[in-house]
Amino acid sequence: MYDLTPRMLQSFRKDLETYHQLFMGGRCSGWELEELIVRAIKSDTQVHHHVIWAEKGHDDKADIIVKTNGAVHPIQIKSGEVKPEKGTLVLSVHRLSRFDGDFEQITEYLNGRKASTISVPYRTQQSEKHGKVHIYQVMYVNHEVFGNLDPAAWQPTNPKKTSYLQVAPSGVECRITPKMSWQIWWEVPLELVEKTDEIHID
Repeated sequence: MYDLTPRMLQSFRKDLETYHQLFMGGRCSGWELEELIVRAIKSDTQVHHHVIWAEKGHDDKADIIVKTNGAVHPIQIKSGEVKPEKGTLVLSVHRLSRFDGDFEQITEYLNGRKASTISVPYRTQQSEKHGKVHIYQVMYVNHEVFGNLDPAAWQPTNPKKTSYLQVAPSGVECRITPKMSWQIWWEVPLELVEKTDEIHID
């Protein structure tokens, strides 16, 4: 599992502040978020980490690859959404229409994925002093919590079979939606997630 250093987190915060000075809309997300994470990793020259940005978006490969002291860390960057009422982090992950609904192949593929996840969920709150406050939080999810799925355990969530659900041994819920190009959604219990302090930007 790869964690950002304090210096990287400081750089990430400064870039988010600059982003919200330039743009008056909502969250920083998508490829912009990937680029800011890459910039943050490069900012800490003392640790000598080499980062490659693949810019894959919804693809199943790593968005970035970090090389540290001979170790290789494939990482996917996701916005994610925290559901406080359920105590979970929801991640939109891959589209797997190429497997044509074959759950044996889908499960084999998912169990073999090695990329861990850096998620940066976002929310806002109103402040009497500062008005709208943008709140980000960096969260790390080890790839191992998504594994050990059973190809025979996928269950339709309704009679029309518009989605299929399986709960991994770790407690992560995996939902597949055929009508959305077989996109996968992970719902990760927050106790499986490593979290940094929140970043508040006025």
